[in-house]
Amino acid sequence: MTTQTTPEADKDQERFLKYVEKDDAGCWRWTGSRAITGYCNFFYRGTTWLAHRASILIFKKAKELTPGMQVAHTCRNRDCVSPHHLEQRTKEQNNGDDKRRDGVDNGGDRCHFSKLTKEDVEAIRASTKSQKELAEQYKVTRSCISCIIREKTWKTK
Repeated sequence: MTTQTTPEADKDQERFLKYVEKDDAGCWRWTGSRAITGYCNFFYRGTTWLAHRASILIFKKAKELTPGMQVAHTCRNRDCVSPHHLEQRTKEQNNGDDKRRDGVDNGGDRCHFSKLTKEDVEAIRASTKSQKELAEQYKVTRSCISCIIREKTWKTK
């Protein structure tokens, strides 16, 4: 079965590719506008899209993205908009598992505004003090202490 393209779809692809430089690794590096987050922007269907999301729609002929799913860069290159390097994943797959595996997450004491260290968290979990006492000692909220104890934050897995 062959996919037929409409003249409108061909125009979208042609316009999209004006902002792309292909490299030796197969990445399509975006040369167009960017959001403040550093992600690439592309005007499509009457609104501004993140270019990697628009790429899936334009080149993989998808009518829409799956609700609740994110578009992940399998090449780990935020500038890449190649539909061959993009796939839909859950938030946990995209922002959790992959980043922890690659060592690029900002969790724990790698977070620039973290008040606690890994040693603090270990001491909190080993302590017999009340959550209120621990919160006062470490100058954080009681709910922060609760989340640490229940491993909602500072996960060990």
